[in-house]
Amino acid sequence: PFLWYQALKDELLQLGFETSPFCPCTFVLRNPQTKEPDGIIGIHVDDGLCGGNQRFVEKLQALERKYPFGSHKTGQFTFTGIDMFQHPNKGITMSQAEYVKKCSPIKVSSERRQQENSEVTPEERLALRGLIGSLQYAAVHTRPDLSSRLSFLQSDINKATIQTLLEANKTLHEAKRHSNVTVTIQPIACSELRFLAFSDASFASKKVPDSHTGCIIMSTHQNIEKNTTCLVNPISWGCKKIQRVVTSTLAAETVSLSSVLDQLSWIRLCWAWLLDPKVKWQKPEQALVDLPQSFSTATYKAQNLPEGLAATDCKSLFDLVTRTATPTCSEYRTMLNAKKIKEMLEEGVQLRWVASGAQLADSLTKIMDTSFLRETLLQGQYRLNDE
Repeated sequence: PFLWYQALKDELLQLGFETSPFCPCTFVLRNPQTKEPDGIIGIHVDDGLCGGNQRFVEKLQALERKYPFGSHKTGQFTFTGIDMFQHPNKGITMSQAEYVKKCSPIKVSSERRQQENSEVTPEERLALRGLIGSLQYAAVHTRPDLSSRLSFLQSDINKATIQTLLEANKTLHEAKRHSNVTVTIQPIACSELRFLAFSDASFASKKVPDSHTGCIIMSTHQNIEKNTTCLVNPISWGCKKIQRVVTSTLAAETVSLSSVLDQLSWIRLCWAWLLDPKVKWQKPEQALVDLPQSFSTATYKAQNLPEGLAATDCKSLFDLVTRTATPTCSEYRTMLNAKKIKEMLEEGVQLRWVASGAQLADSLTKIMDTSFLRETLLQGQYRLNDE
């Protein structure tokens, strides 16, 4: 695979493409005069996913003369198990409905169902890993609404009981029942595109001994800050266990917010380089300040917050990252993370307040109803209302 990659890379470079500094398997073709992208191609082993204008198509034809394609599909096709469909307005819908429907549940006999607290056998644990892996593939690509359930199931694999198997089957049933959930990337003018990030955390409890963090980052229209309903396109999401002991809700929320802002910075730089190769991405602390402002949201159950003020569902974290003084608290590691958050907010990210019911990341940190997240994905719209 590496030799094939090198050969393909050399050919693409000769055709005028350049390798993305953020992903060695992504190549961009730029207009010789304006330096704007004429097209982009992503490589996965010996498969490729691409899009571009007529000049890009001509370069692709030249590549095919050197390396004949096994198949060449446009508009509607299946790529690595994901059904792709391009709409007349150039929007793209990605679905794994058929993939999810083909996943089989774990077979649990009636007798075993009566032994919910019994430890699973090696064969049952293997089946559990298989089902979680299958659903995880869908959750990573098109089904954010499954992320939290799968994260908790993964944490229980080594201590799985029959109850865990039943929960896995329940998650599969949920995935099939809502198989119509898709991810749609809708067209937004490059000059008007902004990023919107949500972060949340759930603190450990006696029932759930681990703290979890969840996030979802979307592209949206610049009018999102005017409290108008705007198109949103999911880009990145996930739910995972916080990989260190956090001693309070403040610590968990700080870790979560710091992590999502870090990821948001990477996405902003990647997008900026795609539009303009002269962006000094090697010095992010300088480049990020010059980029269009992005938005990050969290929940804080309080009223009369000044418009545009940073907020979080943890009052102590809200105070830490919004006061003009240097953040201080009794938890020194948390204090360092809070200082890092303040620095990130100065790099062109505005932390906004939303009502708890509008927090998209809430269902990514705990087992709960994900209907709001699913509806947002299906409608492709969101309103950042901080009133």
